[in-house]
Amino acid sequence: MGEFDDIIPEYITESTDLLQTVEGGLLQMESGEVEEEAIHTVFRAIHSIKGGAGFVGLTKIERLAHKMEDLLNLIRNKDLAPSQPITDALLQSLDVLTSLFERVEEHESIDIEGPMRALEAALNAEVDPALKEGFRKVDTAASPCGIPNFDINEYSLKNKLSQGNVYFMHLDLPRIEERGLTPIQLVNEMLSMGEILDSKINLPPEDLASDHEVQVSFDILYSTVLENDLLEAALRLDEGEFRLLSADDFGLCDEQEPEAPPTPEPAPAPVAAEPASPPPPAAPAPSPKPEIAEAPQAPPPALVPPPPAEPEPPRRAGEYLTFTLEAENYGVDILSVQEIMAVPHLTKLPRSPHFVLGVMNLRGMVVPVMDMRLRLGLPTETETEPVVVVLNVNDKYMGAVVDSVSDVIEFKESDIQDPPDFSGVVHREYLRGLCRRDDSLIVLLELDRIIAPESQLNAI
Repeated sequence: MGEFDDIIPEYITESTDLLQTVEGGLLQMESGEVEEEAIHTVFRAIHSIKGGAGFVGLTKIERLAHKMEDLLNLIRNKDLAPSQPITDALLQSLDVLTSLFERVEEHESIDIEGPMRALEAALNAEVDPALKEGFRKVDTAASPCGIPNFDINEYSLKNKLSQGNVYFMHLDLPRIEERGLTPIQLVNEMLSMGEILDSKINLPPEDLASDHEVQVSFDILYSTVLENDLLEAALRLDEGEFRLLSADDFGLCDEQEPEAPPTPEPAPAPVAAEPASPPPPAAPAPSPKPEIAEAPQAPPPALVPPPPAEPEPPRRAGEYLTFTLEAENYGVDILSVQEIMAVPHLTKLPRSPHFVLGVMNLRGMVVPVMDMRLRLGLPTETETEPVVVVLNVNDKYMGAVVDSVSDVIEFKESDIQDPPDFSGVVHREYLRGLCRRDDSLIVLLELDRIIAPESQLNAI
């Protein structure tokens, strides 16, 4: 690989600790002590090994780690129990994976088909046949989105599309280096914010003349909860280097279409009874009154559409979680609240909007965290110990740092007043309404506006 070879030692060094993590977790699973966090840790370690292998062109490591990842993903999603045959197959594969790292120079000569068959046999024996159907490989090269042929199955792809966003990226090595990164550093940044579903390295042919300038490049299928603008800022991407994909792009929505036709419309047939309406011929009698025929011309004035009713800001009776910011009280729909936690370690996102503090790892899922004080334009100094409220709005997760959580309060529709027009100081669409509780005023927030991508919003 020429000048690309110096990246492999960096990858091997980083992966050695990950192999030890995987071994400890699998031995724990084999003993029957299965903890959810331990499964997530093993999955993330194998996922990191697979993601890096694709970037450095170690295809056998990538294939074997990918197969192990499939089983661990099923265990992580509680679709597969870590039985003895499963852990045996994973431990056997780990032994071969370790050999691949120890003898990386002989990488191509080491046989991985044995552990691959063991993993496949465990999958066939333990997984429900209906679920196994979803493990069909998606032919991404033949899909409508026109991307390279990635190794991804329907089960994983549908899971990722339902949990967040899936992107295709094409990155050139010189552009990565211009950003002051090595490919492995880029992999680590990407893994801190999401999952590399698959990656391909594009190397120039060995027999290419040296005066031919062909750049090393990478094709990546990437999953993250970050929206376009945050991803672009976090990875310092150019607009043409990535694009968002949907289920339609992979042809995964076609099966649902046939369900629409079952709307039989023979019901109108009874209208055949209409022929029994010969009385209408008597209508000629009114013809002597031509003036009546002109009466229908009254409708023209009705063609002027009535002024559209001003849509009221959404508001709804129900329970709200209330919290404080700068001694003021705010409320959010309790149905959007997933959990409340102390502020965890956050990974900073370069060039992200000022109110986004970074991302956190929430049981294997990467979740952006914003400072609600900054988002609402409030002073940032506080003497309280802040907490994070994890929100789920339209299947998008976001952590919101608030001063403190107060209570869950139920409001009736009559309790909620329309937000006033603040004459451009605060956009009315960010507010669901205002409520009085005892002597205090509670501002109910419209979350889908508050956590929408920055590119879709005006700053508050």
